[in-house]
Amino acid sequence: MAQVLAVPGIVRHGFSYIGRFNHDFGRITGIAASIKGNILLCDYVKKNLILVDHLGNVLRKLDVDSEPYDLAITSQNIGYITQPNSRTVLQIDPDRMMILFKATCNELSTTVFCVSAIQNTGRNFSEKVSCLLGVKRHGLSYGVPVNHDQICLTDVPRNYMQIGSCVVRFHAVNEQSCLSCIGGQNYITLKEAWECPNNICDIDTMDTPTDICSDDYGHIYVSEQGSNNIHRLTDAMEKMRKKYYCEQDWKVLDIPLDAHHDIKEPVALCFNQDFSKLYTVNEWAKFVLIFDVVCFVFQHIWNDA
Repeated sequence: MAQVLAVPGIVRHGFSYIGRFNHDFGRITGIAASIKGNILLCDYVKKNLILVDHLGNVLRKLDVDSEPYDLAITSQNIGYITQPNSRTVLQIDPDRMMILFKATCNELSTTVFCVSAIQNTGRNFSEKVSCLLGVKRHGLSYGVPVNHDQICLTDVPRNYMQIGSCVVRFHAVNEQSCLSCIGGQNYITLKEAWECPNNICDIDTMDTPTDICSDDYGHIYVSEQGSNNIHRLTDAMEKMRKKYYCEQDWKVLDIPLDAHHDIKEPVALCFNQDFSKLYTVNEWAKFVLIFDVVCFVFQHIWNDA
């Protein structure tokens, strides 16, 4: 089990290895969990979506018409699949593997490259924004909200927040804030409302961030290929609150998973919907590792002898 150290009163997750699975994948680039506890995968090379149960047993496969890159499943159990090469996004029922809608960017200079669900938006459809689509236009990336399952990919620069350039993946903290992995850099950026993106955390142990997710305590997890580490960062919402009191330093809390836990060239990661399991797409997208999540409440001070 991965070791985590903290001061008394801090709650963090530990991880216990369960196993792995590989179903002759081409290249898995996206992963997300459904309400039923199933896991949906994007195989970019084989142009299909793969639905597996919580232990990785294949339930269904669905061929799509272009290379699926990223996906997210909302609190309403609706999946969104980005297909940047065809400038499209698919809306699907993930557990039935049924395509519900397909939206296309009509402008040649515009495409949808990634997507992130916003947690805790409720099971029923409402006026809340359920996810953000990462739309790239002329090299710049924008967070486009999906509101009441309505997808709009027009007039992007005028209507939506800019999240920067060279964004590889992003994680929606809420409908007006997101964290982004930047290609070729060892930091992540924070974008809040209409402010310019800010570099929030230069990480010495990271050189190629690949994906971001968060747990039920708001801690941020960043997968990274060069050092084979999964980094855990400070709670995003707490740091944004403290920003206004000039406490802007973001902290790497620890590295709960690394090469000693078989982490090797991870490219994507996600928790299941009840945060009882963590899945990491490993070894340059060839197989998936499964970890049980264990909650630790620290009650004793760690003293150096």
